[in-house]
Amino acid sequence: MQTLQAGANTPLNALETTVSIFWSTPAVPEGQIDISAFLLGADEKVRSDADFIFYNQPALPGGQVKLLEQQKTPDGSTQNFALQLGSIPEDITKIAFTIVIHSEQSFSVAQALKITMGEEAEFTPTTQGMQEKALILGQLYRHQGNWKFRALGQGFNGGLAPLATHFGVDVDDEPNTPASPPAQSPAQSPAQSHAASASAAAGAPASTDKSPAIDLEKRLEAKAPRLISLAKPIKISLEKKNLTQVRARVAFVLDASGSMSYQFSSGNVQAVLDRIAALAVQFDDDQALELWAFADKCKKYDDVSLDNLDDYVKNLTKKEKKGLFGGIGFSIIKGLGVGNNEPPVIRDIIDTYKNSDLPAYVIFITDGGIYKDGEIKTLLKEAANYPIFWQYVGLGGRNYGILEQLDDLPGRVVDNADFFPIDDFKKIQDSELYDRLLNEFPGWLKAAKAAGILR
Repeated sequence: MQTLQAGANTPLNALETTVSIFWSTPAVPEGQIDISAFLLGADEKVRSDADFIFYNQPALPGGQVKLLEQQKTPDGSTQNFALQLGSIPEDITKIAFTIVIHSEQSFSVAQALKITMGEEAEFTPTTQGMQEKALILGQLYRHQGNWKFRALGQGFNGGLAPLATHFGVDVDDEPNTPASPPAQSPAQSPAQSHAASASAAAGAPASTDKSPAIDLEKRLEAKAPRLISLAKPIKISLEKKNLTQVRARVAFVLDASGSMSYQFSSGNVQAVLDRIAALAVQFDDDQALELWAFADKCKKYDDVSLDNLDDYVKNLTKKEKKGLFGGIGFSIIKGLGVGNNEPPVIRDIIDTYKNSDLPAYVIFITDGGIYKDGEIKTLLKEAANYPIFWQYVGLGGRNYGILEQLDDLPGRVVDNADFFPIDDFKKIQDSELYDRLLNEFPGWLKAAKAAGILR
């Protein structure tokens, strides 16, 4: 068997063959890896959604490409495709084989990964340091009347839905995705059915409070057209996490300590607020985002909506004296001071939401400098008894203290908090941001319901 390096190609002699993909990723929960194939024309796109082969659509209509049952061994898992290359329609010129992770992990955690072309060739991509969650392993392609295989190992940002969109699969046919994994209907594209099924396989919860899903794109087009590009990545992330019908109260907590001056002056804070406000429109029946800011002191400010979103941060800070961003000696928001004092704002949020009938989803932005670990730990343990989930996001900072230990924080009824840092907000894609923001929220919803915290 020939061993290929990335970029190399080799002719295939057998017209009936099996393509095998083997992986070993113990750090990724069971059911959160998917294997797919895309049958492409000369334009590098599928002819129709029927050319997208995955577990909910396991065969080309003519049977020339079939996804077989997954095999598991103590060493890892294998997914096989049975191919009849001599019978594949002439207008299909390439077949791309892909693997996707549906969790916060990337392919850097893979212990083993390999694609094999029958008995003829194999390729092991290099995944060390890889940050992508989707990978195009290789392609079969026609060449002078024969088939050849090219090894790729090409990382792709985003999950399966963005990858499917890249290959021309229509993921926008249906306005809503049901909360439970349905059988595919004519109104539902393969990518949408797969997104719902994959979420269920990963243990995503059923809707907490079912209401008709908001048409976010129309809402943004009417009131915030500059944010219209956010509608699609939000929709895709919600579908993957089975959250399209979940209703929740959404809060935004903003670190306004002196060290955040650059994040305010560079526009990063307003940009983050834009993205969270758009998500709040989808989650919250009031289509509003409740906002707190803190430094030495904390205060709850006017709710954020699409009606007042433009220049919200500018209006929040404009009353401070001239020279606002001249150094840490100036308060960013008048009356709050310049230090880091997280416990009072956490306390205020607990008191606000502890009796809520809906889950509260709290996004907490900070650049670090956290030192009141003991008090924060005590408050988060208390908050675990209430319908409150805390999503902490580090924004270009350091010294995050207890936030970096949230996954291992003992003494809680449920795991009610998550943290991830962003070194440079301007470089993170919207799809990745929403995937990370929503990564642990579905699991908390399920656990909180099982514990009786949520109805």
